[in-house]
Amino acid sequence: MSGTASTELIGALDWSDVPDEGRRRTAALLRDFAAVTCAGASAPTARLAAEYAVVQHAGDQATLLYDGRRVSATGAAWANGVLANALDFDDGHRLVKGHPGANVIPAALALGETIGASRDEVLAAITVGYEIAVRAGIALHAREADYHGSGAWGAIGAAAAGARLLRLAPAQVGHALGLAEYHAPMAPIMRSVADPAMTKDACGWGAMTGISSALLAADGFTATDSAVLDALDGPEAATSRLGQRWYVQDLYVKAYPCCRWSQPAIAAALTVHSRYDIEPASITAVTVRTFGAAAALSRRAPTTTEHAQYSLVWPVAAALVHGEFGVAHVLPAAFDDELIHDLAARISVEVDPVLDSAFPGVRQAAVVVETIDGVLHASDLAQAPGEPEDPRWAAIIDAKFARYAGQPREHSLMSRLLS
Repeated sequence: MSGTASTELIGALDWSDVPDEGRRRTAALLRDFAAVTCAGASAPTARLAAEYAVVQHAGDQATLLYDGRRVSATGAAWANGVLANALDFDDGHRLVKGHPGANVIPAALALGETIGASRDEVLAAITVGYEIAVRAGIALHAREADYHGSGAWGAIGAAAAGARLLRLAPAQVGHALGLAEYHAPMAPIMRSVADPAMTKDACGWGAMTGISSALLAADGFTATDSAVLDALDGPEAATSRLGQRWYVQDLYVKAYPCCRWSQPAIAAALTVHSRYDIEPASITAVTVRTFGAAAALSRRAPTTTEHAQYSLVWPVAAALVHGEFGVAHVLPAAFDDELIHDLAARISVEVDPVLDSAFPGVRQAAVVVETIDGVLHASDLAQAPGEPEDPRWAAIIDAKFARYAGQPREHSLMSRLLS
């Protein structure tokens, strides 16, 4: 395998090569990651992942975030990737319908800590990882009829981050991407949407597969040609050439800890709550008008945090009852809230063909609440807060960081990245 323009850039990109706005976005996304992982540390899936990594991936190369124990680099990438996506509170990109950061950042942290990389080296690796992950996701969705979870393409971004940290030669970079693409988890995400479980977006597997691929390529392990390289350097990439088009500037962040598809409806419900000040007991029916993917979310009463995260009716009901939807509402202690359960049972969901045709580029929803006096209280069409063009984008991260993030003192590299 010979090198290409993209594989040369992946192995050589410096932090100073990233434009100012790209550097600001990457730094802000790291703050978001810190808040998300700190909040997620109490989730059952995160605790299980940490214990598994300690037993099955023993070592002293890298640190488990908000845990402090040390394991192998691959084990830390896996467990911290699970942690990053534990609450579905992590960043994403509309066109890939998934989560680059939860794959890329844990991989870069684990390998960066292992080799003693500098702050700027890790920041450059994270940025190039985002760039490759999004491009790989766009390419995968274009060629595959089935919708795969984030690990399926996030692994390739994690491999790019690892290749950059190891300063692999262009041909080795190609092998790293090829190995990650070949071995990435083809997670059938809609199964986890319909029947929510800890399987989720396979971000831990993506992070682990990515750095494993980079380490193997560094030692001479070869791969077949990668389809993603065609997407990176082929004629269709002319308007999105690596190093010219910066996808890291297009990442969204989440104000609520649940699937992105339910968040427009949550925003609409919060508008109704603040605008009309309706007593929950007076509500006779709620209608959510949304797109098809959101309508496919679970409507069962949650008994696990995954059920709550992949629900449409639970967060909408919580928003109407309490005027907020936060981390506490997706953890088991909230599942005894009879007010939320009662209102959730009165919520119906309608697919709007216009909203459905605009998905995934635009994701909107509206909520109509009917009260006992027969009056209809309607929201406007709402988008989820934190879209890349949202002027509140940075403020959402700041609020999450202030509310949820603790200083990861046990992880010196992460502390330096946040400084």
